Amino acid sequence: MKAIFEVKTIKADWAPPFKKDIATEEYTASENEGFDRIQGNGNDESVFKVLQVQGDRVKLGYSTLFTLKNPGENQIKDKTLWANKGQEETLAYLWGEKGMTKKIVYKGIAPTEMRDRVAEETKQEPEEKEEPIQESEATEETPVQETTSETETKQETTASPMQNLFQ
Repeated sequence: MKAIFEVKTIKADWAPPFKKDIATEEYTASENEGFDRIQGNGNDESVFKVLQVQGDRVKLGYSTLFTLKNPGENQIKDKTLWANKGQEETLAYLWGEKGMTKKIVYKGIAPTEMRDRVAEETKQEPEEKEEPIQESEATEETPVQETTSETETKQETTASPMQNLFQ
């Protein structure tokens, strides 16, 4: 099963003018898959790893570089947390050039119909293209007449009553 997460990253300067950069990204990850990497200051690792998916909640492991704000009793020692659907969990990274806060929200399980449809499309062989219609197969159209019709000729030769007055 693939789970969908929304991660909001807030980076703040340690010195004035205390500028904040805020970015929001959405991730889809399956069990034992890491996502949302932290890079810089000699670090290059996944911030989160999906450990278990159970419908409306998911068990996540998170990087040892981060600290969970308002942790539960069990969550301090093993760097895991249970995220309920729609509930925001906040983690902080205080060791870099900038302070970083990660807010993660579990949005639910990825729709299986969409995954199945994508899988089927990749397995299918390319469809045969229709060949262009040959000239002999084309339907016959009435040829365009190049001669002027009788009504046009009459209009050109017949003068209007006003023109007759001046002649």
